[in-house]
Amino acid sequence: MTSLAVGATLATSCVQQQVTETVAEHAMVEGRRYAEEVEAQSPFDAVEMSWSEAATLMRERNRDFVAAHDAYREAVEEKPGVKELAKQVKDSVQLSFDDVFKPDELLKSLSAPATQLPRQLASLGKLKDLSHEIEGNAWKHTAASVDAELKMREETVKLHRLLRMGELIDAELERVETAPPLPADADPKLVAARKGWRGRLRDERKAWLSEVRDLFDAEYYDVHFVRDNSGLPTYRRARRPDLTEWRRWCRLRRSKALVQVLSKAHRESKPAVPGARIVTEKLAEVVHRGDEAPEPALETEAVRSEVRTLIQNWREMKEAQAQAEGFESGESSTAFDSIPLITGRQALFRLREREIQHASVVWMMDEKCWQ
Repeated sequence: MTSLAVGATLATSCVQQQVTETVAEHAMVEGRRYAEEVEAQSPFDAVEMSWSEAATLMRERNRDFVAAHDAYREAVEEKPGVKELAKQVKDSVQLSFDDVFKPDELLKSLSAPATQLPRQLASLGKLKDLSHEIEGNAWKHTAASVDAELKMREETVKLHRLLRMGELIDAELERVETAPPLPADADPKLVAARKGWRGRLRDERKAWLSEVRDLFDAEYYDVHFVRDNSGLPTYRRARRPDLTEWRRWCRLRRSKALVQVLSKAHRESKPAVPGARIVTEKLAEVVHRGDEAPEPALETEAVRSEVRTLIQNWREMKEAQAQAEGFESGESSTAFDSIPLITGRQALFRLREREIQHASVVWMMDEKCWQ
């Protein structure tokens, strides 16, 4: 009994020691991760990075972008036809997947479903909607991939809007803060105007920095972005682009709407006879290919609204650019030594801000930005 008690005590002691060591090892690993994250968020020093480095970091730290990227990868890499086929077959017959379809035959069936699938599955009554379910799964994954791509694009546009705005704010703030001091007997209204403009710019930068912190999911002390050649276009030299070029403009958003419409039409066309719909549609597609165009799937109002949005934002962006260029060409001093000069700088700043806002909408719609 004494030996057993000693053995139990030793065993308990060993287990406790092992648990303690395991906890300590994990605490060390998690502690390092914590320290690295604190350093990454740089609570006491300004972070400096190029625009391209910011884009890379955003893809690693931005929660919405990471989630959308994972969803996109899953949707694109998924093989809904094969998985659904395996599930339906296993649910329907007491045979394994390999007993029903050999891999070579399965690939042949999926590459020529109009003739192969209905013939192979005609005897399985529970599989009458198999081809419909496979296609429905494909629609679902297609919709998921488009949604995810749109979300990734939105976050990237948000980053480039912040890059442009940061450059604009920092440049104007530097002009104000490095301007020659006003004389002691300067007009109090001028002193107040300069001070007020400096204060508004500082407030703008605080709001901007808060957005940057949220985008990168990090409480940076401060951030400075250095421009390189990775920015999205400003369109300042573009005059009359061909906005009717539908493969370039609005294609991704239109794809989202189109997938929704066609997916709904697919759900409502559930066949009652095994293989009937897929055979008739495939044959009709082969026989009548090129003879007639398909009926429009999108509502006229939706297409019209999309076109108006693009044209409106393009026009207002170009108007802001033209007015800003007019201000810049007539500017002869950045001394901020008169109220009209300060008012002019404020107007110029707002025009450039407007330009960036409208360019952000155009970036979302322009496929050339994403090729």
